[in-house]
Amino acid sequence: MPYNPKELSSQEEIYSLFRSLGDVLTEPVKVLIIGGAALIEYALKDATKDVDIICVTDEDKKSLLECALNVGFELKGPEKRHRRLGLDRIAIKNSHTIDIFARTISGGFIATANMWYRAINLKKFGLLDVRYASREDIFIMKLIAHRDGDLEDCAKLVTVGLDFDIIYDEVESQYVSNLDDSDDFKDFKIWITYLDEGVGDLELKYGISIPISDKISKLSDDYYNNRFK
Repeated sequence: MPYNPKELSSQEEIYSLFRSLGDVLTEPVKVLIIGGAALIEYALKDATKDVDIICVTDEDKKSLLECALNVGFELKGPEKRHRRLGLDRIAIKNSHTIDIFARTISGGFIATANMWYRAINLKKFGLLDVRYASREDIFIMKLIAHRDGDLEDCAKLVTVGLDFDIIYDEVESQYVSNLDDSDDFKDFKIWITYLDEGVGDLELKYGISIPISDKISKLSDDYYNNRFK
């Protein structure tokens, strides 16, 4: 049955969620915050329906999900809006939703060491070490996810300024990695088509010119050429 997540509209509400998890962790866990919660921190968004959290390892994800259960969250399977994302569980409490990833964001698109390096350190909430993804990395991930409101968020990110060289370097690096070695090419690299679609929709809907759009389209074309050869 579909649920109606309650919007989080302040940093303190989000910090309270982090605190509730960090206080019951038994081992340190480092997380990367992406999506709307990060944009609230950057003062680019007033509210978000969920908090997207990326863990470094599957074990960290497991620990965080167990903590969520211990503090009263209910675990459910992802909904249709999560179909492009590497999620198998979401945590819900009082209509607040936490999406917890284990490194994999979509197919073979992952949270890389460079993403962690670019992240902004926030603070520790108990044993939970919280960092916010860079604006460039949020831009990529939102275009891949393409959920309600993601294009609007990406338009805001463009207006405040993005380093598109960083964006393309991350995209190209992840696309070409293990290009010939993966037995699951069509599943691991399909995210590039999501990104290409997102860029096109963003340009069309908001009249924004994305300077790397042609290069991303070439990668998407390469995906289709490899998939069907």
